[in-house]
Amino acid sequence: MKRKEIYWLIGTFGLSLVACVLLLGIDCFKSTSTADINVHDTYFVVAKKELSILILKLTFFFVYLIRMLRRKFKNLTVNLIFMIANFFMNLSVVGLLSLIKSYARSATAIQNNTSESGILDSNSFEFIFLWVLLLFFQIILLVSLGYSGFKTGLNYKKDK
Repeated sequence: MKRKEIYWLIGTFGLSLVACVLLLGIDCFKSTSTADINVHDTYFVVAKKELSILILKLTFFFVYLIRMLRRKFKNLTVNLIFMIANFFMNLSVVGLLSLIKSYARSATAIQNNTSESGILDSNSFEFIFLWVLLLFFQIILLVSLGYSGFKTGLNYKKDK
């Protein structure tokens, strides 16, 4: 790996750390710190460490996506780092899909025991829209992963 790429890697990591500290506070990497997310009448308590990892994935994904597109898939190291970041973004989307599905299941169980409320139901329009949106985003990620791998392979064969 060239020295320039190491600087880009360290700079991107530093940028994501600064973003984590600015968005989540100085205690964003402590295992006991949590963030409260208010959605309608429900509070979600999420570990700040998990949100920091998500910010790290997003930063690497977008920085290396822009670098890869600007260089037109010519830099092998940038392409590989983008593909790794893309893989981890896919894992995040799978986690979000399973979280939404489990939330809808628990909401259905709660709704059966109580009166009609505004809880997200697995048959509701909001649930289906969110599910299709995340599924579409995951398909875009997988297509971009395949395309970047294909272009990297073509460019790598030309260099040999």
